[in-house]
Formats: sequence, structure tokens, C-alpha cells
Amino acid sequence: MLLALPRLMAYFISKRLIGERAITSASESIARVPGLRGVYLRQAFYRFVLKSCGRDVYLGWNSVFSMTEAKVGEKAYIGRFCSIGFADIGKEAMLADGVTILSGGHEHDQSNSDSSIHDQGQTLNRVKVGDGAWIGAGAIIMADVGANSIIGAGAVVNRPIPEGVVAVGVPAKPCKTRQGHEQG
Repeated sequence: MLLALPRLMAYFISKRLIGERAITSASESIARVPGLRGVYLRQAFYRFVLKSCGRDVYLGWNSVFSMTEAKVGEKAYIGRFCSIGFADIGKEAMLADGVTILSGGHEHDQSNSDSSIHDQGQTLNRVKVGDGAWIGAGAIIMADVGANSIIGAGAVVNRPIPEGVVAVGVPAKPCKTRQGHEQG
């Protein structure tokens, strides 16, 4: 906790001045602290800043959160270079390096073609990664991933993936059921 105190104070001051956007700069700054010192610093910081952050969570170097509403379960592993939005990462879930979890699949409204996307609203949806799920390197997650499922490296999940399956490809599709999860 003491290790994170200066960062927490700076974040809460920034939040009063610029609002919710303060998480972006704070997250980027804390993401660059290397080694175990960085892991412990991120654990302490996110325990106070995120909606919830479990104990014994590994938060890798250069991984960032863009929303304080995110949740991270106990013993979750988040590799290096991950980008996480409005997400609920289950306990013991594992994200390999370079995973992106967006805030749903249709974040930007596009109903008015006369104005830029920048000027239109956003629709954010919580994306859930189930307990014990494993997300491969470089995957992009825009929809829920069921508990104990495996998402292949580089896959793009744009539709919900059920629990206990292996899903690969662009878009990600289940290719097999994991042992112990067969439908009877």
C-alpha cells in the first residue's frame, strides 16, 4: 500500500481536476514500472482504483486499464502489453501478452452520418471472461468468454463463447469441447 500511495494521491487529484479520464494517464504511468516492484505497485494501485481487484493478481508490464469499472478476480493473470476496457475478468483467468478486451463490440454510435464518429456517443457493454478461461496472445475480445474456455492466439471474439470450449479464428468459433465439459 505504501508503495502505491504517491500514485494514488496523484490519481485522485487528477480525477478531481479532469474526471474519469484520469485513469488513462495513471494506468499508463504505472504500467511502465518494471519487475516485481511494478507488479506489487499495480496490485496495490488497482485494488483501490478498480471496481474490484482480487488478491494475488499478476498485472504484467505495460498493461493498462481504461475504465475504473473493470473487475479482476482472485489469482487472475494479465500478461504484458494488455489493454482492458469495461471488463470482468474471472478468478484464475489468464490473459497472455497483447490481449485486448474492448468495452463490447459496438462501442461507437454511428447513427448520424453527418457528424464524425468522435462527436457521436458511445455504447459500452461489460465483457466477461469466465473463471479459469485462458486467452491466447494477441486475441481481441469483444464478447463474453465462458468459464474454462480457451481462446486461441490472435482470435477475434465478436460473439459469446460458451464455457468449456476451445475457440480459434477470425471470427472465433468453437472447434472442440474441453474434456469434462461435453454435453450429455
